[in-house]
Amino acid sequence: MAQEKYDVFISYRREGGYDTAKHLNDLLVRDGYKVSFDIDTLRSGNFDTQLLERIDQCTDFILIVDQHAFDRTLDPKFNPKNDWMRCELAHALKKNKNIVPVFLSGTNGFPNNLPSDIAGISMKNGPEYNRYHFNAFYEDLKKRFLKSRPKSRLVKHFAVALLAILAIAGIVYAISHHAPANDKPEIYAKAVNINFYGKKKESDMFFNELYANVDGYEYTIEIPKDICFNIVAQEDFDGDGIEDALIENVQACGGNAIGSSFFFVSYTGNGYFSVSNSFGGNVWEEPSIEEWKGLKSVVIIDTNEDFNTDSNYNSKERYILKQGDAVRVESSKKNSIVALQEIRASDFHNGKEEETIRMSYDLDGNGEEDYFECTYWDRWDKLFFNIILNGNILNYDGIGVDRIGILSSKTNGMHDLIYDEDNVVKWNGNEYVFD
Repeated sequence: MAQEKYDVFISYRREGGYDTAKHLNDLLVRDGYKVSFDIDTLRSGNFDTQLLERIDQCTDFILIVDQHAFDRTLDPKFNPKNDWMRCELAHALKKNKNIVPVFLSGTNGFPNNLPSDIAGISMKNGPEYNRYHFNAFYEDLKKRFLKSRPKSRLVKHFAVALLAILAIAGIVYAISHHAPANDKPEIYAKAVNINFYGKKKESDMFFNELYANVDGYEYTIEIPKDICFNIVAQEDFDGDGIEDALIENVQACGGNAIGSSFFFVSYTGNGYFSVSNSFGGNVWEEPSIEEWKGLKSVVIIDTNEDFNTDSNYNSKERYILKQGDAVRVESSKKNSIVALQEIRASDFHNGKEEETIRMSYDLDGNGEEDYFECTYWDRWDKLFFNIILNGNILNYDGIGVDRIGILSSKTNGMHDLIYDEDNVVKWNGNEYVFD
């Protein structure tokens, strides 16, 4: 089967460029462009297959450039085959794609000594990026620099006109009936029998089309294109007497690039449905549904783990559905257990990515130093480690963690270990047992 053609390919460094790339992707998809963005789902395989095919299909190639975008490229010790952004850019230049650089704050050009396979990028221009005047930048990008055009412009213009007509009609109706302002949801007197469900192709893992059956009639619900989703729950979240759907947006469509986000879908009567704003940017755990002040709420654990190379955090957040919007009503941040000594993935940043970092400590109290030898996996900002105990190597290098540390507590005569924020590992008499 022929693959669907992409309009725009976004190339970026995960550290420094992800947030801008994600923002542009969301806006371009909203405006009807077909964008290739979640490319980390492809990077785990053979680079010169699906990834290059996506670049071949696109018309425009957006390159996010920050101050450190070409650090790896200019490092003679770094293997060029592992420099994904360079590989993407070199292929786009070779294929004469419309390359549009976006220079982030503090960056106003390219280095002078770029390798020959990407030196041609120095001749390319892009819109002036300004986070304080982002709307102007974005409009300039679309109008002056992108050659591709969104596919649904006429439909969107019609939808805007229709919404304007409905809004005017609603205002006239409200004035004529002197309707008072009210934050409470309208309780429907007539019971509504509603069931949300998804449809997918036989070869797909997740749903990609959302439907609802209301009192025996089937409706197609418009949600963002090209997303993969699951229906997590069907409950009356806003207390209006009609069940709503909690939808999981599987952002990498089954890949391991990023966790999920969520949104609500509600039936508002007479064949109309509303889709809420999304919440949770990188959720890996199943959300829980709990009663909160008379309403059903959704509790998630949001994290930036595997998301970028900032300090990792885990945030417990509670959301309710109010007047069609997902509203955060509670938030708390998880703190780390204090270690005697530790090594973190962040210790490998700033040019130490290729190094081996060693930590010594007498784990069994026999008067001899034991060692942790740690290496770095830059793709996911994780560290791998082995333990050298009394000269014997305990191999744990298949476990990627944010940090590994030593606790003051002991089990079976050996110091307990800590990995990530609060996972305690104990000695079972023969080895440390990790989950």
